[in-house]
Amino acid sequence: MDFPKVEQLIKELSKGFEYEIFFLKRETKKISTENGEFEKVTSAGDYGLGLRLLKGKKVGFAYTSDLSEDSVKNLVGTLREITELMPENPYAGFQTERGTPVAQSPFDGEGVNVPLEGKIDFVISFERSVISSHPYIKGTRETTFTENVFEVFFKNSFGVEFSYKGTAYSLVSSALAESPKGDKNIVWGYRASRYLKGLDTEDFKEELVKKLVDTLDPEPFESKTLPVLFHREAFASLLETFADLFSGESLLKNKTPLKGKLGERIAFEGFTLIDDGTLEGGFSTYPFDDEGTVQQKTVLVENGTLKGFFHSLETAKGTNSKPTGNGFRSSFATPPEAGISNLYLKPQKGNFEDFLQSEEEVFVVYELMGLHTADPISGNFSLGASGALYRNGKKVSAVRGVTIAGNFLELIKNITRIGGDLKFYGNVGSPSVLVKNITIGGK
Repeated sequence: MDFPKVEQLIKELSKGFEYEIFFLKRETKKISTENGEFEKVTSAGDYGLGLRLLKGKKVGFAYTSDLSEDSVKNLVGTLREITELMPENPYAGFQTERGTPVAQSPFDGEGVNVPLEGKIDFVISFERSVISSHPYIKGTRETTFTENVFEVFFKNSFGVEFSYKGTAYSLVSSALAESPKGDKNIVWGYRASRYLKGLDTEDFKEELVKKLVDTLDPEPFESKTLPVLFHREAFASLLETFADLFSGESLLKNKTPLKGKLGERIAFEGFTLIDDGTLEGGFSTYPFDDEGTVQQKTVLVENGTLKGFFHSLETAKGTNSKPTGNGFRSSFATPPEAGISNLYLKPQKGNFEDFLQSEEEVFVVYELMGLHTADPISGNFSLGASGALYRNGKKVSAVRGVTIAGNFLELIKNITRIGGDLKFYGNVGSPSVLVKNITIGGK
C-alpha cells in the first residue's frame, strides 16, 4: 500500500488513541576502492514505518517494514494492547501545531544524476591524488563513498503533516605512510555533505597528509604539562562525545552537572556553542524534526555563559522549557529522542598555523582514541592521543601513544584561543582550539 492508504487504515484502527506515523524510505549506494583501484559497488534499499499511539499519559511504539494491509492491522492491534500496558509518562505528548519551517531539506538532484561511472572515477581520482601527494605515502586502505537518497513522510492525529526528501554523501578513507627511517603509520579521515560537490576532496587530502606525515617517526615523550592545540577534527570529536551534557534528556534525568546553571559562566569567554537545525546545507538540516517540531537555531553557550539545552517534546515538557526541534530518530525502528542537529563551536580569529606560533611550546593533538570510554555524564575522559610537539612554531618531534585525561567542562574553561578555521565533520563542526596547561601522560 502507498502511504495515504496506510495512513487512512491506521486512522480507522486507532480510534480511541492519538497516533503518530513516521515513514522513511531510503536508497543507499556504496563504492569501495583501494590504492586507487576500483573494488566494488553495493546498492541497498529499505523502508519502514514507525508508529506511536498515545492514550492519556501512556505512549507505545512499534514499527514494521511490511506495509501490507494484514501487517498494518496486526501492528496497530498489537500496539493498542502494548500502549494500554505501558506505565504512565507525565511528559508524554505529540506535536499539536504545525509550525512554519525555516529551512528545507537539501536535495542534490544534480549529484543523484551523475552516472555511476562518474562517481567511481571521483573516488578513484581522490585516492590517487592522496597517494601521489607526498613521497612518504605508500597507499590507502579501503576508501568508501556513500550516497543516501531518502524520503520522509509524517502525520499525526492532530493534523501535523509534512514530507520531504533529501540526499547525503560521505567519503571515508585511510592513508598509509612510511618514513625514510622505516616508521609506518596509518590515519583515517571523514567528510560528509548533503551535496556531491560539497565533498571537498582537496581539503580532505591535505588534512590526511598533514596528520599522517606529522606523526611519523615518534620519539619518547616524558609526561609534561603544557599548552595543547587541538586540531579542529579532534575538538569536533570532543564536542560530539560530550554533547549530551547539553541535552534536555540529561537534564530531565539529572544526568548533567549543568543542571541549575543557566545564566552562569561555564566556559572561556569566547566559547559559543550552537545547535542549528536551519544551517544552510547542514548535514542535519531539515524543515522539521522527527516528531513534527520546526527545526531551529539554539544557542547552548554564548560567550562562555550557559544559555540553554536542546529539547525534544518530552524533555521540554518535563523541564518546563520550549521544544527546540531536536527530537530525532536513528531510523524508523526507533522512537524519537533528544539529539543534536548541526552542532558547532562558533569560529573566532586565527587558524592552526597561527596558534603554532603563539606559544613557545605546544603539543598538537591530531587524533583521539577511546572516545567511547569517556563519561558523558560527568565529562571525565582519559584518551589516547597522537600528535606532535612544536617549539617556537617548528616541529620538534612526532608523538604517539600518549594519554590526555581531564574533564570536558574544565577543559572549555581553560581555552585561550579559538580559530576561524571552522570545518564540519558530518553534523559536528569545530575550528582549531588552543587550551592552556593540560597534562600529557607519556613514559
